[in-house]
Parts: sequence; structure tokens; C-alpha cells
Amino acid sequence: MASATAAALRQFTFFDVEPVKDVHDPANPPERFKNAPEISTMISSSHGLVVADIHGSVHLLNQAFVSVASWVAHVGGRVTHMVEEMGILVSIGDEDNMRSSILKIWDLGKTDKRTGGPFLLRTAKVQPTGKPHPVTTLALTSDISFLSIGLADGSVLLYRHLDQSLKSSSSSASIPKPRVIHEIATEPVTFLAFITAPSSVSMDPLSSPIIADPSNLASTALANIPSTLSLIIVTTSSTYVYPLLPKPSSPTAVLVDEIGAGLRCACVDWKARWVVLGRDEAAVGVGSGGRLGVVSYEGRKSSLYTHLNYVVVVLPGSTAPSATLPSAATRTPGPRQRKLTTDASSLSNVLASNSANGASDPDAARVVLIDMENKMVAYFGVFERGVRDVVSVWGSVYVLGNDGTVTRLSEKPTGTKLALLYEKHLYSLALSFAYTQSLDTTDVHRHHGDYLYEKGDYEGAMKEYLQTIGGVRGSYVVRKFLTANLTPLLMLYLQELHTHGLANAEHTTLLLNTYAKVGDVAKVDAFVRSEGRVTGTAAFDGKAVPGEGTSREPPFDLDTAIRRWGRHEDYLRVVVEDIGAGSGDLKVAEKPDKGKIENGYREAVSYLREVGGAAAESNLARYCRALLDNLPNETTQLLIDLCTISGPLPPLETLPTASTRAPAVPPTMTGSDGAGKKVEDKEGEEDLVTALAGGPSTQSLAPHARPASGPGTQTPPRRPSPMLFFAHFVDHPGCFTKFLETMALRRWGQTLDETGGLESGASAVAAGEDEETEKRDQAAVWNTLLELYLDEGTEGDRQKPCEHHRAYRLLHSTHLPYDLTHALVLCSSHRYTPGLILLWEKMGMYEDVLRFWMEEHNSGSTSFTETSPSAQVISALRKYGPDNPHLFPLVLRFLTSTPALLTAHQTDLESLLEHIESEKIMSPLSVVQVLSRNEVASVGLVKGWLMRRIKEGMEEIATDQQLISSYRSETKAKLKQVEDLEDTEHPRVFHVTRCSQCNGQLDLPSIHFMCNHSYHQRCLFENETACPSLYASTRRYPRDQTEQ
Repeated sequence: MASATAAALRQFTFFDVEPVKDVHDPANPPERFKNAPEISTMISSSHGLVVADIHGSVHLLNQAFVSVASWVAHVGGRVTHMVEEMGILVSIGDEDNMRSSILKIWDLGKTDKRTGGPFLLRTAKVQPTGKPHPVTTLALTSDISFLSIGLADGSVLLYRHLDQSLKSSSSSASIPKPRVIHEIATEPVTFLAFITAPSSVSMDPLSSPIIADPSNLASTALANIPSTLSLIIVTTSSTYVYPLLPKPSSPTAVLVDEIGAGLRCACVDWKARWVVLGRDEAAVGVGSGGRLGVVSYEGRKSSLYTHLNYVVVVLPGSTAPSATLPSAATRTPGPRQRKLTTDASSLSNVLASNSANGASDPDAARVVLIDMENKMVAYFGVFERGVRDVVSVWGSVYVLGNDGTVTRLSEKPTGTKLALLYEKHLYSLALSFAYTQSLDTTDVHRHHGDYLYEKGDYEGAMKEYLQTIGGVRGSYVVRKFLTANLTPLLMLYLQELHTHGLANAEHTTLLLNTYAKVGDVAKVDAFVRSEGRVTGTAAFDGKAVPGEGTSREPPFDLDTAIRRWGRHEDYLRVVVEDIGAGSGDLKVAEKPDKGKIENGYREAVSYLREVGGAAAESNLARYCRALLDNLPNETTQLLIDLCTISGPLPPLETLPTASTRAPAVPPTMTGSDGAGKKVEDKEGEEDLVTALAGGPSTQSLAPHARPASGPGTQTPPRRPSPMLFFAHFVDHPGCFTKFLETMALRRWGQTLDETGGLESGASAVAAGEDEETEKRDQAAVWNTLLELYLDEGTEGDRQKPCEHHRAYRLLHSTHLPYDLTHALVLCSSHRYTPGLILLWEKMGMYEDVLRFWMEEHNSGSTSFTETSPSAQVISALRKYGPDNPHLFPLVLRFLTSTPALLTAHQTDLESLLEHIESEKIMSPLSVVQVLSRNEVASVGLVKGWLMRRIKEGMEEIATDQQLISSYRSETKAKLKQVEDLEDTEHPRVFHVTRCSQCNGQLDLPSIHFMCNHSYHQRCLFENETACPSLYASTRRYPRDQTEQ
């Protein structure tokens, strides 16, 4: 290893330590680990923690360390190795009367009903030659296609297509025959791992981690490079790589490093990119191309494990770390090996206090978690009783001690770890940490920028703040740089905001103010002619060029720039073509000749047709009223096409033939508060003339307004909401009606007649449009049309119930999505009676219909119908009354309110009373109370009806009296029977000869009850003192009463 810059590993406490207790006995560790020396190995799996012992048993534990499955995997032997992927467990162990090791494959997702354990898929012997050798290590790919086994004699076995061989359901089927891919008798195999890596990577992932930034084109290109699969073979003295995918023509194991590792002293990276070898002097990273890097940490390594991005190193507690760097022990890397800046000292300065306290317990062990990519120690701890095994499962590290104790190491939240780094001002380390964890680095740059700003390093702070654009509000940074001496830095930040397309009107105004303050005309000109960020697919070489699926947008709000610089005649040179034609904004130039204004509005409409889309929408929203005042028909047709067509708008049928053409919509026609004012005076005309001068021609803008797009590269533009233009039609009701009716037909296929439908090529809801928004627009359109229809004609015309009236047809329709409540308010305000009655009927407000006709009768107004209001009340009652009985008392009060009504509707009153009587809507007393409230109705009017009701009442009374008499007689008889039963002075003779239970002849012993029921003694339950028959009848009586 080449000499490197000296740098000590930084130590942090990123993990919390917590002892794990038994779920049933909180004072002791989990029961399963009571005999820790008997545990041979344990691994994490997709089904939980898998623990094996020296007796050949395997236990599957849940997160509470309670066994959910246990089975004997190797009878009479011990389990030596296990590995699991995709629910498939591979175990290797020894068994009685077997010289070689046994390989078994289990399916953890299926249960064998005979054993209670998982289903056994395959069994095979591990014996490549006639002489058996112990298995030292085991490796399995994540897709279980390759399985590799390392032996103590230096040979490596490889099983190919293991996943295909497991598809057969028979456990007697054989697995693929292994192939010996490596064999060196003098170098026992100590570790195997399958690693994946891009086929062509020139950077060192340990020294230069790839930044997970979407804007980083290098990382994007790297992600598209196909990966390779290799097998890392670690022996006691060397490391080899055996290529697997893509499959070479003559594969062979290649030496990549002349160092190895002992048993359990190696592990694979959490993303399977490299392996880490635990040497006495350091932890060495080795990939498929050779050595990647070294993290110096001296001390004899007992074992290495992987937990996420950390390497868990277990060292003996009695060995004190040395502060010297290894020299001769570390070899110089070969020509294919990569170099890395090596840490020159270990954690000796951190751990010196531990070793200075004297000799430690020889059984003690140290556990260290090292982040090799960020070159730091995330945890250090001493376990006095030693460490039996370590496993990473459920997002934490679990350390099993030799005494059976289990300790959980839980990583602190990311925010807490970053806060610790911020406190120590380790921003570079925090940034590297965020990159390796694939976190958003905005917060790191912001803290770093704040720190540099407080130190007075404003340029360095601005470099950090520029990295936060898009993640931190611009006002947070702008406020810090508002002072005069920091204006250049503020200009830089505002320019970047515009470049990223994140600037608003205030940012544009502030940037132009800074330009004015420094008086730099060149920067102004460069800014207004600059291009925004290119959106689209970037080329593979990292150059983003416009093409299919891409578009360039101006980097600022042009209207804001015009308003800001329109006061300065020297800078009225903002040209549409130079900032991206197709943006649809306008151009300001020197004041034109007044003669050019004649065709200005027509040319504005023509230009807006050409640019279309969002540009036409934004300009029409501001200038539509002025265009409607001058070109109502053309502007209305433009709005119809804009709201119904997704894509380029068709050209006008006729265009002016004038040689000179005026530009598009004038920006000075209205301001933020002038959208509703006409241009009437000469001063306004001069502002309009200023806007209409020297605009770009339609022919020159047409190619840019419609950029070419290939199939599938762009989504159709969104059609604007018609509500955006409602306010501009305030003085043009005819055009407004035409716009709404035509737009509703072409956009949604809706007309007053149900025969309407979508036109060819139209869609009710276009791509990219929200269905709920479309429904709201439909309701708004038809609500507005109803108001326009109601404004037609005089009030007398509206009262006529003509079916051809458009408002009545709209209200009567069932297919138009207007709002009933809104329509009711409109009809009420316009005194449109037919519409009110129709809406009341639709909304089930039948009482309001009756009350309306009653009020019409009381007011003496002439009805718009041929019948009288009182007759309308009777007609409405016959129509709504059968389903609404509460209407009959209301009508009864109305008919008896005046003598004239009573005389005119005496027959209707009689039929009304008959219906009330037959349906029992009101009691006779209630009817009498209603009729007697005034002197209109006489008794003679309802004499017959009252006599019938009185007669029915008397008959009901007589029937009730008969029932009362029968109940009294029955009660008297029952009371006499009870009295006889309570008489104990007179003997009772029983003449019953048959059992009341079995109906058999009575014989002794028999039991007689005072209620004249007798039973065999055998027919009664033991210790029963009440008559079963009487008891059953008394129990049934309350239930009968409840049912009644």
C-alpha cells in the first residue's frame, strides 16, 4: 500500500444501546439464548431470525424472540452454515453415520404438517471428491440462481440454475451437479460472496461515492450501464474473482489481491458491491477489479458482519489498539488494484483511555461499527462477557453475548445524526453522509451556508445557498444579501433563480433594480435575452439540447420586466423572438404611427390564434374586454376555439391584406386594475399605439409557436377554464350567450335539446384535465346561461308558460348539470314563476308550491295560467298529496279561510274530508278545531261527516266495554282458583291417572301439584319444586305480553 495522508477516524455515537429481555420474564434475556454456547449460527431472513444449534435443530424467531417454528434440520449432528434469500433457506450440517456434510434446502413459506417445520425441497451431499472436507463458507445470490460452497481444502463448488431446479414439487428431485471452479490446496477458502457492479466504472466507490443527485448526468449515465455478477473468493492469503455474468467463454478465477482473511473475518457490502477483509492492521475493501480502499483500524479481528452501510467489527477486548501505521504487513497494490487515501492512524487516541486502565477481561470483546464510505466510527462498545455472534435484523444490530445476553444497537434518526455533525461544524462529512444515504442535501448546504455567513465568508456562503435553490425559499437567502456591499452576490442568486424557473414577479423586479443600481446595461441586455432551463430528455454525453419533447421558456415574467423597464426609454428593446418565440408575450418598442392602430386588434386576434395555448390564455385574461369592444365576433370565436380545442388553433377564414402588420395584444391596454376599462380617450389610444408598434409578424412567429413534437413526446395542452373570461362579456350579452352555448356543445356535447353530442375529435375531459374541475365549469356555464335567458324579454313575457322559452327548457331538462339552488335564486330574483314552480317540484318542495298559489289567491294577482290560483291549489294537492299527507291540513285551512273559497270549492272540501277520514290523516277533533277557528264553515257543512265519525266512535266504545266485561269475569275466576290453591285446611283429592309429562299411566312414586298436574317422579328433574307445565306457561306469558 502506498503511503497516504494521515487522518484519524472520527468517532460518533450514532447508536443507542438497549438490552433485550424475555417477553415473559422481563428480568432475564430471551429464553432461547439461555444456552448461548450451544448456538452454532444465526442469520436474518425475510421470515424472521433463524437460529441453529449444535444439536441439529433450527428455530425461527419473531421480533419478540419467541419461537414460531422449530424443527430438526440435521438429525444427530449440528448445523454449521445457513443462508436465506426469497424465503428459501439453505443449511449445511453434519449428521450421524455421514462422513460428508449434508446440504438441505427449505421453503420457509410452506409448512410440513408432519414435522411442523418448513417444507424440505432438496437434500444433497457436499463431497466433490472421494475424500470429504469440512465446509468453511456458503454464499447464495439474491435470486437463488447461483449457490457457492467453500471447503477447507481450498476448493470452491458452484451450483448453477438452482432456482430452476427447485421448481419441481418433489423433494426427491436432485439439484444441479456442482462444478469445482477454484482449487488451491494450500489456501483454505474462508469467505465467499456474490457481488454486482457496473461493467465499466472508473471511479472508486469508497473514495468517491457517486452523488445521488438527479442533475448529476454522470450518475444518471452510470445507472444505465448493465451490471455484472462475480464471485469473490477469499482464502487465508489471497482474494480471487470468478466472473459469472455476462458468462465468459472460458471462466477462471483471477487473483485480484494478495491478501486474504481468516474465518468469519470478511463480509460483503450491504449493496453487494465489494467485500471487506478484516486484517490485523486495517479493514480492506476489495471489488471485482481489485483493492478499492483501506480503513486503518489495528487489532486482531475476531469476526466481521454487515449492517446497512456499516461494517460491524468484533475484536478481542484484551488487545489494545496501536497508534502506528502498518508498513511491511501491507503489500503494494498490483497494477490492476486501485489506490485510496489511507487513514494514517486508528482509533488509538479515542480508545487509549480504555487500555490505560489496566489489563481488561480476557473474555471481553469490543464491537465497532465503521462507515467505510464516510471514514468514521458510528459506535464503539466493550462487552465484558464476550460476543458469541452478531446479526443484523429488523433494522438493528443484535449482539449475542457468551453468557446469553442480547443487546440491541438501534441507529439514531437521521436528523439527530446530522444535528450532531452540524454542532461540530463537520459539514463536509455531513454532505458525504447525506450522499451515501441518498438523502436530500438541501438542509446540509443551508446549514453550511449559515455557518459561513456568520463567519463573514459571504462568497462561500453564496456557493452553498446556490445549492439550495428549489429546496429553500428564495426570501430566506435574499434577506441576508440586501446590503449594498453584497449586491453582486444577490444578483448572482437571483439570476440562478430565474435560470431554474423558480423566480416570481418580485424576484424579477428586485433583479432589475439591482441592475439599475449598478448601471450595467450589458447585464440587462444579456438577462432579457437569456434562455431558461431546458426541459426534456438529456443526451447521454451530458449535453442537453432542444429537440423533440423539449421546450425553452423565458427565465422571467416578461410583463413584470416591461412594467419595470417601460419607464426607461433606453431599455425598451425586449424582443419576443430573442427570449423564445412561442412564449406568447408581447414586445415593446418606440411609439408607432397612429395610422397603424386600425388593424391592431385584428392582428392581435390573429397572433393569439397562432401562439395559442397558455400564451393566448394569459393575454386574453388581461386584454379580452378591449378586444371584445372592437372585434366581438372574432374574439368570441377565438375564445370558443381556445376553450374547446386541445392543440393548435385553426386560422381565421379571412385575414387583412394590409402590408404593414401590427403586433399582438397590447400590454398597456390594462393594468392589474384596468382590465374592465375601455380605451376611450386619446391618452389611452396613445398607450395602445405604443403597444401595437413594430410587433413580430405572424409569418415569422408561426414556426416557433408550434414546435414540432414527435409521437408520445408531449401531452396535449390543457384547455383553459371558460370561467376565466366571464367578466369580459359584461357589455356583450349576445356574444356571451353564443360563447357559452357553442363552447358547451363543442367541449362537453351539451345543448338544451338532448340530441346534442360531442363533435368529431372532441373529448368531454381532455388529457391532463381534472374531472371535478370540468364538472364545476359545466355548472358555472349553465348557471350563467340561465341568467342570460332570464334577462331576455320583458317580465310579462317571462311569465308566459311557453315551452319554447329557453330558460324553461333549461330548467326542465334532466341532462344539463346546472345548480338547482343557484337556479332557484335566479328565478326568484327575476320573478320567473314557471321556473320557480318547476324547481320546487324537482327539489320536493311541494308545500312551497301550495303556499305560492295560496299567496297568489290572497294577493288577487292574475295567474299566468288559465285556471284560478285556488284551482291550482286543489290540482297540486291531488298531484302531491298521496305521497305527502301533511299537505291536507294546509289545504283544509286554506279552503275554509274565506266564504268565497268555501262556496267555490264545497265539493272539493267534501272529497278532502273523505280522504282525510279514509286515510286517517287527522282526528275528528283536529278537523273540528280547524273548522271552528273562524266563522266561515258551519256545522251543517260537515254534519254528515261528523255523524258518521260519532257513530263509529260509539261502536268502538261498545266493543271496548264488552272486552272489559270479559276481562273482569276471567280475572274473577282466576282469583277464585288462586284462593282454592292457598287453602290448606281442606284436603285435596287428585283424580289424575296419567302423567302430564309422558302421558303414561301413573304409578308410584308419583308427585302431584296443586294446579291439578301429576307426574312420575322419574319424569321430573332432580330437586324440581315447581310444576313444569305451569312454569312453562308463566315463562311464556311475559313474552306474549311483550309481543302485544
